[in-house]
Amino acid sequence: MSLVIAFVILIIGFALLTKGADYFIENSAVFAEDRGISPHVIGVTIVAFGTSLPELLVSVISSFQDHNDLALGNIVGSNISNIGLVLASASFIFHYILRSRIEPNNNVNMDSYVMLVAALLLLLFAQDNLISFSEGFFFFILYFLYLISLYFRSSKKPKGSEPETNTSYPFLVGGLISMLLGAHLTIDSAVEIASQLGISEIVIGLSVVAIGTSLPELAGTVSAVRMGHKEIAIGNVIGSNIANIFLVMGILAMINAVKVDQWVLDITLPLLVLITIATLGLIRVPFGRLSGSILFGFFILFIYELIIL
Repeated sequence: MSLVIAFVILIIGFALLTKGADYFIENSAVFAEDRGISPHVIGVTIVAFGTSLPELLVSVISSFQDHNDLALGNIVGSNISNIGLVLASASFIFHYILRSRIEPNNNVNMDSYVMLVAALLLLLFAQDNLISFSEGFFFFILYFLYLISLYFRSSKKPKGSEPETNTSYPFLVGGLISMLLGAHLTIDSAVEIASQLGISEIVIGLSVVAIGTSLPELAGTVSAVRMGHKEIAIGNVIGSNIANIFLVMGILAMINAVKVDQWVLDITLPLLVLITIATLGLIRVPFGRLSGSILFGFFILFIYELIIL
């Protein structure tokens, strides 16, 4: 595949991601309203899981093909990109376009602690340079328990109330399929471009593939911001990061133990913990341009790390 064709496919992938995100976010919000479910809960579950599917698919396929470096880099890099690129972009859109900020929210605060616990556990389990089957199973159980807690926290309509019929399920499913197809085209073309430039597999996983699989989160968050669904926007990022570690890494380690390179353990994972701690603190105050700039600074540091390595 030539570089020109790869770039054309990349643009098509971006277009599918953006349009699919519009349909998916809009109908997810309606779905929540119809059933009296908190938009935040929809954000950290349905939307987050939908936008995390590329990470799951890429990581699982990579594991089966014995490309663990690519799989691990995809998960860790995606989580850093979700915060430093996606959440930061949301704050800039709110400030410069909507002239607004993301206000503190109790549900967001609670789930940010879960996101931090996930990052800390990943760093802890990686100390022996391996994420084992038992550790992956533990991650999987934690995600199941997290979903149960969300169920009891979510608000529901009083008994006897019937859901409205505003949700267009074909558009909801179609939007998700469009995002997945767009992510697939984007990743394939980006990896082709990176490969022709002679970049190593772990760096491709942490950068090109990670950012590529974060594009659904970016498209979904930007769409939610433009439509005024603040809770879905931030819930999408937090829920996706939780799912990437507890669910995706859990499944990945149960399929095949994940080897962790020493430089990833020494530099990249601590950076993930630091940016997660920063997020936990910043979302407790009105989240605006300054908060976004700080998180984007971490993302620039992440890219610099990959360049010097």
